[in-house]
Amino acid sequence: MNTTFNFNRLGLLIKRYFIENKNKELIYWGILTLVFCLNHQAGSAKVIIYIMGFIFAAKQYKMFTYTPSGMHYLLIPATHLEKLVSSILLSTVYFFGMALLTYSIGNIVGTTLLNTFFGQSEPLVWDMFSLSNNYSIGSNMHFTQAGPFVEMTIGFLTIQSVFLLGSIYFKGNAVAKTMLSIFAIFLVLGIIELSLLKALFGGMSIDGDMRSFNFSADNSPAMTVFGYIFKTIGYLLIPFLWVVTYFRLKEKQV
Repeated sequence: MNTTFNFNRLGLLIKRYFIENKNKELIYWGILTLVFCLNHQAGSAKVIIYIMGFIFAAKQYKMFTYTPSGMHYLLIPATHLEKLVSSILLSTVYFFGMALLTYSIGNIVGTTLLNTFFGQSEPLVWDMFSLSNNYSIGSNMHFTQAGPFVEMTIGFLTIQSVFLLGSIYFKGNAVAKTMLSIFAIFLVLGIIELSLLKALFGGMSIDGDMRSFNFSADNSPAMTVFGYIFKTIGYLLIPFLWVVTYFRLKEKQV
């Protein structure tokens, strides 16, 4: 018997979730569809998906809040890797897919009702699903950047991985404790970044409430390298947090 990973056991874990939560899921996605009917602007929809998403991720291991439910979860005949993968699939692929589906339905229904009952002619707008943004400078320079959908997907995966770790790391109030931890980490990183910028690129001047740095070249090779480094770290952060979550889950057996 494969004691590391088995797709049948993974499927049974996911099936178990839907059997236990099918009524809640139907009500949840029905309400979210109604919300998107009333407000289907791309910016607002992204905020809703982010917020509801990290709350969903932070509840993946809420069973460890109570010892009996936590022990019951650990006794399920599946490996820690299978349990982690099922949580990742539910909090990312499943939730993101359903969120986009409900947004699409809400967008269509909301726009149709608006045009029908208020005599308007609003077109269906799908800006959020744009895969790339094309820019041009003058007549010869053209470049492409990742569009809203790509940026939203990466941001969503990052947020979900952070709150999934918080769900297994904190025993109770995972959402609040994870948010406080994020704030503390960003505060420390901000102080470090300001110190590095001051040391590498110039002095900091304070004029009333305005604080600014003097940069000699915003598009210098050093700034470009730093940009690529930060972007690479951001991409690697997602699998790194999943690995940390896996080892944290294994510790729950002790």
